Amino acid sequence: MSKVKDIPHLIKLLDDESEYVRETCLKELRGFGDRLRAELKVLPEVLTEAQIETIVNLVETSGCPKKKTRFQIGELVRHRRYGYRGVVVDYDLTCQADGDWYQSNQTQPDRNQPWYHVFVSKSNQCTYPAESSLMADESKEEILNPLVPYFFRGFDNGVYIRNDRLWPSV
Repeated sequence: MSKVKDIPHLIKLLDDESEYVRETCLKELRGFGDRLRAELKVLPEVLTEAQIETIVNLVETSGCPKKKTRFQIGELVRHRRYGYRGVVVDYDLTCQADGDWYQSNQTQPDRNQPWYHVFVSKSNQCTYPAESSLMADESKEEILNPLVPYFFRGFDNGVYIRNDRLWPSV
């Protein structure tokens, strides 16, 4: 899989005359999954929203279908049951927590759905809720959590802009 630093080069090659080169680039860009839009927004080469949308649409409409997530990295969310607000910092397409953790979860939502790493506002916590437990937070108010500046480089129009710092994998 390509690295974030390869994205500008891959985008330039989308105009190549060779169908093989174009398809290879599209495949590499598809490898970023739902993170592609967020990565395009933080490129050193500034892209307009229209350019980002064109690239994302091209990638999404080519090749095989991929599983979608309802929420993107940087989006504000609210927990349906507990009411806390937060920002999505990363996600897994299915629950990656071990069985003991899952059994200790009071609600035990379906494991076979996206699960999100969410920084909780007005705390230093990061939670791991299922997609079905979250809804969009329309407040557009910043999240007060000391971890936010470590993983995000800005806040624009109610959405956080992710930096290049990797989320720790298990």
